[in-house]
Amino acid sequence: MLVHHLLEESAGRRPDAIALIDGPRRATYGELDQLANRFGNLFRGAGVARHDRVVIALENSIEMVGAYLGAMKAGAVAVPLPSGPRSDRMAAAVHSCAPTAAIVDASVIADEAAVAGIGQVFVAGRLKPGSELRPSLTPLTPALNAASAAPPLVRPIDLDLAAIIYTSGSTGEPRGVMLTHRNFTANAESIVGYLSLQASDRVMCVLPFYYVYGLSLLHTHLAVGGSIVIENRFVFPNVVLKAMHDQAVTGFAGVPSTFALLLHRSDLDRWSCPSLRYVTQAGGAMSSAKIREWCTRGPRVPFYVMYGATEAAARLTYLEPSRLGDKLGSIGKAIPNVELRVIKDDGTPAGVGEIGELVARGANISNGYWSDAEETGRRFDQFGYRTGDLGYVDEDGFFFLVGRRHDMLKLGAHRVGAKEIEDVLQEFPAVLDAAVVGAPHDLLGEVAIAFVSLRDGSSASADALEAFCRSRLASHKIPGQFILLPELPKLGAVGKIDKTKLREQARRLVRAPSQPA
Repeated sequence: MLVHHLLEESAGRRPDAIALIDGPRRATYGELDQLANRFGNLFRGAGVARHDRVVIALENSIEMVGAYLGAMKAGAVAVPLPSGPRSDRMAAAVHSCAPTAAIVDASVIADEAAVAGIGQVFVAGRLKPGSELRPSLTPLTPALNAASAAPPLVRPIDLDLAAIIYTSGSTGEPRGVMLTHRNFTANAESIVGYLSLQASDRVMCVLPFYYVYGLSLLHTHLAVGGSIVIENRFVFPNVVLKAMHDQAVTGFAGVPSTFALLLHRSDLDRWSCPSLRYVTQAGGAMSSAKIREWCTRGPRVPFYVMYGATEAAARLTYLEPSRLGDKLGSIGKAIPNVELRVIKDDGTPAGVGEIGELVARGANISNGYWSDAEETGRRFDQFGYRTGDLGYVDEDGFFFLVGRRHDMLKLGAHRVGAKEIEDVLQEFPAVLDAAVVGAPHDLLGEVAIAFVSLRDGSSASADALEAFCRSRLASHKIPGQFILLPELPKLGAVGKIDKTKLREQARRLVRAPSQPA
């Protein structure tokens, strides 16, 4: 089973069923399959051979999905990237994967360095004056219309790369995670199973398709013949809520910042969506306080806490909604066809309640990073994929996270997980978002700096936040500074907090005694 076979099989069963809803536009399965064929033939005609890379830098749309699946139909490797002139990954990814062709929106080519060296660039939208003289730039629409809608005569296998997904770069330079057709389809099969997805399901997608969580929504609904509602305007959360109601969606997926916006900057309390049957959350740990608030104020439907990684083609664990009451704070158990373990630094299994690193094995696990053998060797070994996350398993087999290795703070003689402090801050009634990072300190080695944004209409002082933490944490865990910001920096449309940027800001704020002010 290949990723584009998910589309082809659903198109064969129900060609007139709606696959994509993109604003006022609709694409049936039959139409989407033909569009993907056109893209596949367009790429083949542009010299794209099997295993070549094709960059796709478009916002979520019918065309983006067609190009993504069309690249695979051509036997190529899809490389979905953020669109727009300020993409944080475009230039680095192009340099890394050396694509043969690209589909980009017109704003991307404003940065000519970002597309330099790509043999053929198809541009969606109007070219700026003068750009049309460059032979490597071709307007997309006429070229696509001229391409054949017949299936390309290419036969990939499921061990071939389907996509390279560049990570958000929260710990440094973006890395290209290599994912095969088998990785994606195995993961989709497991998710379809535990969510009981069917052809009648219709998911609201506010997550970008260059993000593996967003892709998992696409893959799973293509697999069952369901529908994907594309909505790129989540900065206006009430628009999304209205669209969910109007389009009768059955599923919604978000990261922690998604739910923070809905809880505190939308009309959630006055909204209803009778068709909704489940909600999923992944993309970083959501505090127990925020989960409780969502379950109290949000729609009364099952809420799935999930955990995963780009290297896992999306998903590793999920928590049954029925266990939120007694296992709140847990990421649940491994999904079907995944083995998850906790190991100590010496490679031996950790005991019940003993903290170690989570490692995973399964058909969904990547083989490593594109053109980065060193990092691949560090993260993929005889134990499986080393997630970099620290946690433990309880006596019932449920997994709990305590933080990431790079989020462990060395505060004097103590090692403290940033997540523990963040979870306490999230309990403060006025707090919307909280992130804790370490900054170098001559005497302590490192000092914790807490960055906090507040809910609309709320107020709080650094002294109040410190007193709150002192009432719940040991003294060595209290941050050295509390910085109030209107909003915490986020990584693009994904919505994860950009801790790299916060670490840089923390270093500027903290001046050790030996350093000049």
